[in-house]
Amino acid sequence: MSQSVLISGGGIVGSFLGLELAAREIPFKIIEKKPFASSENDHIRSLTLNLSASERLDCLGVSTTSSLIQRMNIFDGYGSGKLSFNCDEANIDYLAKVFSFNDLREALIKKVESSISIGDEITSFKSMESGIQASLSNGSTLETNLLVIAEGRNSTLAKSIASENFSKDYEQVAKTFLVEIPELNAEEAIQVFHEKEIFALMPYKNGTEINQFSVVWSMPKELAHDLTLDNLSTQLQKFEKKLSCKIQATSELLSFPLSAHHLDEYCDKGVCVIADAAHSIHPLAGQGINLGISDAIILAEEIERAINAEKDIGQLALLKKYELRRKTLNASMIRGVDFLFNLFQQDNPYLRLGRNSGLKVVDKLSFLKKNFILHASGIQKI
Repeated sequence: MSQSVLISGGGIVGSFLGLELAAREIPFKIIEKKPFASSENDHIRSLTLNLSASERLDCLGVSTTSSLIQRMNIFDGYGSGKLSFNCDEANIDYLAKVFSFNDLREALIKKVESSISIGDEITSFKSMESGIQASLSNGSTLETNLLVIAEGRNSTLAKSIASENFSKDYEQVAKTFLVEIPELNAEEAIQVFHEKEIFALMPYKNGTEINQFSVVWSMPKELAHDLTLDNLSTQLQKFEKKLSCKIQATSELLSFPLSAHHLDEYCDKGVCVIADAAHSIHPLAGQGINLGISDAIILAEEIERAINAEKDIGQLALLKKYELRRKTLNASMIRGVDFLFNLFQQDNPYLRLGRNSGLKVVDKLSFLKKNFILHASGIQKI
């Protein structure tokens, strides 16, 4: 039984799914509307992949520069509350790896480039007796057993099969840039909650720089509007004081609006949705890309299982198995991150005191911290 998969979207998760299918010798084709042209600021963007996703990349032969995170420290900016995670506490080699967005994308594309069609997009699709017929922007059509929508947050194709059961604009912007901090350990990640801001530092190798870190700084839109390279050093002083270090910016500032959403369905007959097209999340936990990669891995597993059983990979019962394995976990992560975001946005002094005390208590509970680590690493599922 020869069956094929058509993937709409050749970003990191779409390309990763293609690589998963190639490893299983399942024919696929990726349709990507935008040429893969790098901009001068692409090197600023970073992605943090957990242990499971990083190891899967290794298994699939994807090799590119990365930085290890072996420790993570979380601070409440208003008190002495601190929570630390160390890979040794869970007997694992590292907590996560930080990749250059551009380098990882290029490494994945190189692996699947013979199966990517660039410059067109799938504008619509319809179900046929033989599978799915997809219409392209160039006027042509393609037939496939399964169409996978691996597009972005506002995918019109995804919206054609499902509606959102959760949608939130956080009224925040993430500022991303690179910094050098000689005083910090090069394998340590840091997160500081300060008023309505979340300041995250991840170790980041990008050339020969020593002690370079990638910053993801979530802040209210009004603060983001006024933040420039000229006044950046002044705004960083509160974090320098908290961390007892000097933070020196070494790049331009990039901006991304922050929101979250979740579809109520992931599939229909012959079509399914993965990654950002199905769900998006606030970056405070750094889990967005990991959820998307987990979607791709589980979907590839279910497709392979169906082919081995000589079943139609587009049948709804099969796709619902993928949805069942992923939707509840994704929803739990999205809701959990939303809860944490709201918790650290509160101005109530009693809540602040409770947060500080809670961080200190959890920091002393080694069994609980180990479970947190194993779940965040992708090894253990809730």
